[in-house]
Amino acid sequence: MKTPDLVFRGRRLSSDRALVLAAVESLPAARSAVAEGADLVSFAGAGAESLVEQARETFPGLVIGVDTADPSVAAACCEAGADLIVARTDLADVAARYDAGYAAPAIPSVTGLSVVVDIGEFGAPMPSGEVPVLASVAGDGTPGGLARAALAASAGVAIIRTKHARQVRHVAEMAASIAGTRPPAKAVRWE
Repeated sequence: MKTPDLVFRGRRLSSDRALVLAAVESLPAARSAVAEGADLVSFAGAGAESLVEQARETFPGLVIGVDTADPSVAAACCEAGADLIVARTDLADVAARYDAGYAAPAIPSVTGLSVVVDIGEFGAPMPSGEVPVLASVAGDGTPGGLARAALAASAGVAIIRTKHARQVRHVAEMAASIAGTRPPAKAVRWE
């Protein structure tokens, strides 16, 4: 269950639990997600490059991603400081040009990239092999969604994409503690 070490543009992520990627749309949302325990944040939509630039200034050590299908947006965001490109189209060449991490539904033929397979919604078949997996969880703020997040973490998903960083982080920590890869935060002996 230990998440493999991931390095995106020199920023190393290492954890004894599934990492939490907060999908955000503004700098205040990024601040909130980081305060709630997000390990990474990802911006999407118009103006993503300016949000990436502001987030890079605010959080110099944070892994920042961009979720886009547009190569010019991906490049502009990497210029502004993005470390990870999350794409549904083939943007491996852009990731390679900037030495950025790359999350996509298929493993690209470009070598030397830090690659994460994005399976989309958890419940899709998990790819076999040693490549880390990124997955979203439907209804991630609901009890059912949090149960799916626990199952994703237990299944070996390396990164869980969410809009509810605090709850999903707690679930990932509990799943790792139950699996024995993470010590409990507090041990209590019942008598």
